[in-house]
Amino acid sequence: MSTVPVTRTWVAGEVVTDGFMNNNVTGPIAWLLAPALCQVRQIVAQSIATSSTTDMTWTAEDVDSTGMHSNVSNTARLTAVYPGWYLNAGAVGWAANATGRRIAAIRVNGADITGSQLAMQATAASLAVVPSRTILTFLNVGDYTGMAGRQESGGALLTAVTSGEQSHFMSMWVSN
Repeated sequence: MSTVPVTRTWVAGEVVTDGFMNNNVTGPIAWLLAPALCQVRQIVAQSIATSSTTDMTWTAEDVDSTGMHSNVSNTARLTAVYPGWYLNAGAVGWAANATGRRIAAIRVNGADITGSQLAMQATAASLAVVPSRTILTFLNVGDYTGMAGRQESGGALLTAVTSGEQSHFMSMWVSN
């Protein structure tokens, strides 16, 4: 199914059966109680070149209720299966390095979303986790969302994959 269910408009004098109620009331309510959602994370370190904005690749799924993510192809993408507004949030974990900035941003169809980026200056040679801002994006069926990271250390830097610092991303349908 790639359409958002709608409730039925009843007509005066219409006989309501259990089938009508199940299809037109129970079905849409059940769908709303279990919206399309996907949460992924990175369990394999990814090398990010300095001063290069790079899509994060996701290697583990915590939940994927509607098949938004594939661990085989386009692993950086969460693809919308329903049209509507999606709530997106995440963070990029970085290996220890005290030089330059670390940046995380949410993207739609490969382009950064205005207002989603968050940056921090590296201040110590320790792991750093940079969250993005939580933001709503409108996606049509087939559009995709994801997260990008950027670092400015002067050399390539790995993402962190220890349990507390893993990069992660989530997207959940909230409204049409």
